Amino acid sequence: MESSPRNQGEPSRKRRRRSSLSGTQASNSASPQTELGQMRSDNVTGSTSFVGSASGIYFVRTVRAALAKNLNNGNEVVSDMVPGEDDQVHPDSPPNSLWNRDEVSFGIADQSQDTFSITFDNLVRWSESYFDIWHPILPFLHAPSILELFEKVASHGLSHLNSIEIIIVRSVLSTSVADRKQLPPDCGNLVPSAFIFNSIEEAVSCLSPILLQPSTISSIQAAVGIQVFLLSMLRLNTASRFSGLIIQIAFHLGLHRCPTRYKQFSKSEADMRRRVFWSIYSLERFLAQSLGLPLSLKDDDIDVCHPQDEVHLEDDERAKITEPHDVTLFLLPEFLARNSQIKGLILELRHKNVNLRVTDPDEVAHIDSEISRWWNDVQDFIEPISVDDGDLPGSEIKTTVPLRPFHRLLLIVQKHEAVILLNRPVITSGSSFAIAAAMQKCIGASKAIISSVFQHMQESIRHEGSRDGRIQCPLFWPGFTWCVWMSGLIILYAASDGCYSVPVAEREANRCIRILENISLRGGFWPGACAAAIRDLQQALQKKVKTDVSGARGESLSRSYEPPRPLNGLNQARPQLPRQSGHIPPPPNPSFQRTSRGYFQPRDHHPPNTANSAQESSLDLSTNRTSNSRTHPASPSQNALPFNYAWPGIDGGLLEVDNQFNGFDDIFQLIDVPFHLNEHNSQTAW
Repeated sequence: MESSPRNQGEPSRKRRRRSSLSGTQASNSASPQTELGQMRSDNVTGSTSFVGSASGIYFVRTVRAALAKNLNNGNEVVSDMVPGEDDQVHPDSPPNSLWNRDEVSFGIADQSQDTFSITFDNLVRWSESYFDIWHPILPFLHAPSILELFEKVASHGLSHLNSIEIIIVRSVLSTSVADRKQLPPDCGNLVPSAFIFNSIEEAVSCLSPILLQPSTISSIQAAVGIQVFLLSMLRLNTASRFSGLIIQIAFHLGLHRCPTRYKQFSKSEADMRRRVFWSIYSLERFLAQSLGLPLSLKDDDIDVCHPQDEVHLEDDERAKITEPHDVTLFLLPEFLARNSQIKGLILELRHKNVNLRVTDPDEVAHIDSEISRWWNDVQDFIEPISVDDGDLPGSEIKTTVPLRPFHRLLLIVQKHEAVILLNRPVITSGSSFAIAAAMQKCIGASKAIISSVFQHMQESIRHEGSRDGRIQCPLFWPGFTWCVWMSGLIILYAASDGCYSVPVAEREANRCIRILENISLRGGFWPGACAAAIRDLQQALQKKVKTDVSGARGESLSRSYEPPRPLNGLNQARPQLPRQSGHIPPPPNPSFQRTSRGYFQPRDHHPPNTANSAQESSLDLSTNRTSNSRTHPASPSQNALPFNYAWPGIDGGLLEVDNQFNGFDDIFQLIDVPFHLNEHNSQTAW
């Protein structure tokens, strides 16, 4: 499961950079079109806003353009924005608008920070969801230190903490209260409003102590705590602004350098610095992809090792160090960080400056191999060890800590999300086999995301007997909204383009809507808006299919029938039969006739006289209908069909059939007709 260590003097593999000229030529030759970002202007404020192509904004507009003729114009907001752009949706959010009365206590006594009725057990219960959901994937806080802060608050009140400690406590409890929106109801005491952020403005205003004080590990932990809270509320623009501050503080503290290289850090300090950095790294990559922004943390500028892949220790030094904790506890955040590194490679390959984008198949293959390598390691982590493995040399098998279902789901979704990010920019760039392959990869990844998330949600609801969709393992990750929304768009676009089944696409779209409606329990604008957008596109696809079917049917009915070109000038004067019930019958020919049992058998063939062919054709047809009606009453559809047919030749004419088929009174005997026709005399032209 461990990554192969790099040599200390060998730099990690990066995307091979071409010159801008060669990059432009490569990009233009491989992709006539490419995903672009969008620059927007606000006529009211006179300001501008930008969202990059990595967010999927170009693909969103492509999907809407493909279904524009059948699309209602009732939901335009999602066509110009991506989930999480709170600057466009929440320009003036009113204070105290985040919580309801049944979620937070707004009593007069609760407005004071010196609420001595708060017990340690209350604080632990209120923060339980944070340490169950967020701390395992973003372990930037030291949990025992947080418990010490809770003890101090329970003994002396919140006012006895310093400003940085208050921010950390409030961010933890605020994120937990947001989680409670998706969890089953709790009958315990409500969190006092003084212990949480009551509005986004209140959370942002806490930056002042962080900016005014010297940079410390505690201050950057407080800033990341606020950022996680903003992410949990899907306020990505605001969280992104925090990201810039956090990264600069990280540079000031030297967190981008591996602490193992410096002897002044103890093992516990080095471990904490590493945890803080990789949490910052994962959040930065998530925000850069979600909003389509350039990377702020370049892989070329960092050398921090993962806990399982420390390369700055000699073998003898490595043997002397004892781990302060079980290293398997941090496999989950390590996998998340490694996946974030893969996202960075994709962003550098697909979404750089257009003049610097390089469509190198080797780079695509390298990233694809990194995704597969990462997923192979993840599978060993998320799949439980079989009980039969106990018979093996068990000393080599190390049991990992139990993995929560929502964390397992997160890793699965991250894998398929990476596949979409790598292949989606290709599917709108023209038509070729590579584009068709990319489309099918995106379809497969989208189906896997929808199926995995929907199955997790349904099984949890069924197991817990939930009637309102609130479950113990909620869909907490803010990226779930983007992934499900983008998967629905890909499925609908593929169906509209004829690359996927329309009925199955509609089923998948319905699942996306149900998932997004469940996520909307957390509050906020975006999950419901994305669900409405998918519903509109689904209806547009239905209209498009109906229009295409009716148009094709009308074209078929309006097309006149032209008889095949006969051989040797035969049947040139044959009249066309009238169409009935939209059916176009083939031209009659006296080579075969229907027997009294309804079968076709050859009849005696007499070469028609071209001068009297029309009269003979009508006579044969009326005679056959008359004789047949005496034995079996014909249905209207049968009356519309002639009872005698000719075998068509390859060149479009009618093949002359002699008396060699006389005596066949059963249709199953005609199975060997091709053989007999092949043995026909050489004068007949095929």
